[in-house]
Amino acid sequence: MRSLTLPLILAVLALSACGGATAPPPQPVTVSSEVFSPLPLNARRLEIIENWQMPIEPPYIGHLQTPYPSNLVADWAARVLQPAGGSGEVILDISRAALTKVKLPRGEDLQSTLTDQQDSRIRVEFEAQLMWLQPVGGAQAMVKLAASHSITVAESSTANDVQRAINGSLMGAIEALDRQARIEIAKLDGIVLP
Repeated sequence: MRSLTLPLILAVLALSACGGATAPPPQPVTVSSEVFSPLPLNARRLEIIENWQMPIEPPYIGHLQTPYPSNLVADWAARVLQPAGGSGEVILDISRAALTKVKLPRGEDLQSTLTDQQDSRIRVEFEAQLMWLQPVGGAQAMVKLAASHSITVAESSTANDVQRAINGSLMGAIEALDRQARIEIAKLDGIVLP
C-alpha cells in the first residue's frame, strides 16, 4: 500500500503543476479606438517627443515588455489627439513612462508563513506635457499630465498572473492618462473642434 501511495501522490502533484503551465500567455496591451475615442483638435499636426529613457536595471521592467510603456503612450496620443485644423500643432512631450516591479516585505509570524502573501507591486507611472500652439489668433496652452496605477501580485502567482498584473497596470495608467487629458483639454478654449 505504501509503495503505491508515493507514486500516486507524485503523479497528482505533477499533473497539478502542469495545469497552470498550459494556459496561453495574456495578449499584449493595445490602444484601440473602441476604448479611446478620438478628439478632433484645432491643429494641423501632432508631434510626439519621447524624452524618457527607462533604466535597464531593477526595479524597472518596462524594457522587457512589448510594447514599451512609452510606445503605448505614443500610440494612445496618435489615436486620441487627432489633428483636424488648418494650422498650428499639438506636441506631446513624454517625460516619464516607467514600469517597475518592487518586492514587498513579508510577515515573519506563523500565520504569514502559512498564507499566500502579496509578493510584489507592479507600478506604472506616466508623465507628459501637452502643448498647443496655434499661430492663427495667437493661442497657446500647456498642460501637465500625470497618471499612475499599481497592482500587487501574490507569491503563488504564475508567470501569466504576473503578466496579467503588468497588463492591468499599463491599461489602468493609460485610462487614467486619457481621463485626465480629456478633462484638461476641455478647459482650453478653441482646441477641440466640433
